[in-house]
Amino acid sequence: MNKRNKHLLIILALLVLPAFLFTGCLKEGNDTLVLPMPYGKIPYDVIPEQIQDELSLNGFVIHEGVNPITIKGRFKAEPMNQQFASDGYFNPNFRELYMEFSGQRPRGKVNYIQGQSDTIFLDEEQINDVIGNAERARVIGEDSNFTMYCIQTIQLDKSSWSKTASVVSGTLTKTGIKDFQYAEYIISKEDEWGRISDVGTFRYWNDGDNLAEKYFKSSDK
Repeated sequence: MNKRNKHLLIILALLVLPAFLFTGCLKEGNDTLVLPMPYGKIPYDVIPEQIQDELSLNGFVIHEGVNPITIKGRFKAEPMNQQFASDGYFNPNFRELYMEFSGQRPRGKVNYIQGQSDTIFLDEEQINDVIGNAERARVIGEDSNFTMYCIQTIQLDKSSWSKTASVVSGTLTKTGIKDFQYAEYIISKEDEWGRISDVGTFRYWNDGDNLAEKYFKSSDK
């Protein structure tokens, strides 16, 4: 092969290579979204590795994997039984937890909203950092066993709020989420009255009857 042909092959290879590099992009409207490759774990910049290890050692199950089931709809976990608190504080009055999953997209990105009767969980329209950012709300797992993680801002009143990593874990069934577990890790806070756990602490709860049931509002029926 002469030098001219070699140069032509090198140029052709350089032209073809970008086509393979950008196979991880998706089109949304007129924008191109560059999505990270499936990781299948909770990123350490959401919950540090040490905290994840401590959660697992104390009985919380993180379902890892890159082929999670699609989860959608509303669910209610009640009663919520606290299983562990890294700061040693046990709250027997954790209210029933309402959750809504919608719009799950490729690689596990999902919209997630939750609420309780005594707290306000801000949604995407109120704070952009709560739901919908690339790594903020995502589902991982294999088959029906899944874990959803996200970062939320939870506001108790005008002067008290926390940025919290929340984790929902269990097995999706026809009737709800079996073996339901919920964890919170405090990332930062503003807490005038001292009602929020310390930064760096975590707690987790199980559903008392091991099933977070599907929940329908009266307007759904």
